[in-house]
Amino acid sequence: MRNPFQHIRKQKPRRISDELSFTFKLLMAMIVALNLYVVVASAQSASRIAALQEVQKGDNMMSLMMWQEALFAYDNAIALDRTFANAYMKKADLLFKLGRRQEAEALYQRALKVNPYVDYIYDGRAKMRMLAKDYQGALQDLDAAIEINRENVELRDRLVDNLIATEQYERALSEIDSLLAKDYRVVHELEKKALVLLLADKIDSSLMVLETALVINPNCSVAYDLKGVANLKLQQPEEALDALNKALELDPDMVIAYHNRAIAHRLMGNKQAALDDLNKALEIRQDLEKVYYSRAVLKKEMGNLDDALGDYDRAIRINDEFNDALYNRAYTLKLMGNYASAMDDLDEVLVDDPESAKAWNMKGNIQVLYAQYAQAISIENDFASAYYNRGLAKLMNNQFADGCMDLQESLNLGFEKANDKLSAFCDQ
Repeated sequence: MRNPFQHIRKQKPRRISDELSFTFKLLMAMIVALNLYVVVASAQSASRIAALQEVQKGDNMMSLMMWQEALFAYDNAIALDRTFANAYMKKADLLFKLGRRQEAEALYQRALKVNPYVDYIYDGRAKMRMLAKDYQGALQDLDAAIEINRENVELRDRLVDNLIATEQYERALSEIDSLLAKDYRVVHELEKKALVLLLADKIDSSLMVLETALVINPNCSVAYDLKGVANLKLQQPEEALDALNKALELDPDMVIAYHNRAIAHRLMGNKQAALDDLNKALEIRQDLEKVYYSRAVLKKEMGNLDDALGDYDRAIRINDEFNDALYNRAYTLKLMGNYASAMDDLDEVLVDDPESAKAWNMKGNIQVLYAQYAQAISIENDFASAYYNRGLAKLMNNQFADGCMDLQESLNLGFEKANDKLSAFCDQ
């Protein structure tokens, strides 16, 4: 009879030693894999440490203004660890400082590719774009950073600055109120709120906010300065002077307060006091184009055309897109008889603002080409002085009927000076 268990007996028994051998092999494989991971992780950690040391070296070179050495160190950091976003950012900031913005933008993009979910990279690029006056680009970056880290109040505070720069006043006020609800730097945010309200011509509301700020901190120089600006907007130079005096008493190095007090002095007819304040402002800081511009305007009013021209030059060197300074320099050059240089400045103004009626009018005045006046009039059809100047140009070109018509239109628009020319050259 066949043993039903015979097939079992014929199988080779699995020994305990075999089981142990299998378990041992599995364990060894796991240990090898773990060791491999540790080796790779250690290598990455060592690369990051070395890269960090290079970044620190680059930062030291930056503090010594040794740009090429700093650039070399940041390049080394990137070569050591191509996943180190901070190294790309450091190099980008240096290249931007050296005027190589396009390369800097590319490096920030590389940093975001390496680590797209970190708010500080967007924030860093936003700061760079703010310095480049790319306010819309900075705004997009800050929105992206806040989307990643909604609770970061410092990001929201910088967002407010960009909203102000892009004239998005309602959204700026909303963000400020949100920060105030969190008790974030209350006086600082109240100052910003007052500034936004001033820019939106809500002067009474601005003054109320400033009073609240001054109740919280009676020694707030910025609040007094803004109060002075509000009073200037209300055509109250005496009240402005009181507030600005207080601002400077609290902060004797407050450049903007000297500038604003100069405006108050000028409105009150104290031109020498205004000049003294502008000189003081420029002793403290020499990189503010608006202060040079204001001093140039004042010097021109005081009859010092050469010095005025020098200040316009300085303002434009700081900001070559400063159209008001270009226009006023053109006017000063025209007064000095330097018509060719004046025309160059006006051409620059018109490249940026082809609809500038006053620039077209001055070009016509200089060239005595009434076609230029026609351009000014086509842009601003009630421009009385343009009709007057075109009328004179036509008279000088023996076009008496048309010239007299322009002079009459100028008079009709309230330009009384035209009456004398009408009497002298036209039948009444």
